[in-house]
Amino acid sequence: MQFRKRKRGLSTAAFDVTPLVDIMFLMQIFFLLTLGTPLKINPVNLPETNGGDTLTREAVTVTVSPGELLIDGHVAREGELGGLPKDKDIIILAPKDIAYLEVITVLDVLKSSGHDRISLATKPLKG
Repeated sequence: MQFRKRKRGLSTAAFDVTPLVDIMFLMQIFFLLTLGTPLKINPVNLPETNGGDTLTREAVTVTVSPGELLIDGHVAREGELGGLPKDKDIIILAPKDIAYLEVITVLDVLKSSGHDRISLATKPLKG
């Protein structure tokens, strides 16, 4: 009569990771919901003017800050300016103390991509 030898030390210990994955997904959803809105709203110190028309149509705002470009409040790159809709007005917001080369660069990219409804935003003089 032959007996089978029992192999010692080869016990399989299984670690169930399903609850761990469930908790990680729940934590991810929790942190995404409590993060708040990802919109960046930078205060822009606009130059002042005496006149000008106010736009009543729907428009896309492009905010030019030193080293940063925002399209409708979302961080963007220069290459994304060409993809803006050509049937909407584009309003460029730039602080009065910014290097004008940055504004000219944005204007150049917009004009070279075929946009012709571009406005520079100003605030009216008081008084």
